[in-house]
Amino acid sequence: MPVAVQILAGSAMILICAAIHILAAGFAIRTLRRAQPFRDSATMRAAALSTSLLFLLLLFAHTVQIYLWALAFWVFGALTGYEAPIYFALVTYSTLGYGDITLAPEFRIFGAMASVCGVLMFGLTTAFLVGVFARILTE
Repeated sequence: MPVAVQILAGSAMILICAAIHILAAGFAIRTLRRAQPFRDSATMRAAALSTSLLFLLLLFAHTVQIYLWALAFWVFGALTGYEAPIYFALVTYSTLGYGDITLAPEFRIFGAMASVCGVLMFGLTTAFLVGVFARILTE
């Protein structure tokens, strides 16, 4: 796959993943604002439950994104089978990068874009959770 195509496809994947993540976070914000679970200390159990559900929602968003990257690796022919694209997408998105599965040179830039996507999405998750915890601790 030519470099320009790798960059365009990788950028499109990052935008799709960002949209998924922002929609999930937006849904969580809307739900938390409606519920207002952090009003007083008597609702700390509700706050813990809400935060746990929020975490699970964001984890689900990451999982969907990893499967989308795996599907892209498979569709573009970078990896074959079922397990290898999922495994590679997971270790690349998480920036763990074991290196036991590598891409052919014509897919390396596209593969690196999955890592960039993971860094950005984990950053969004971290910022969001810090904001939620800051709100819990100040109310």
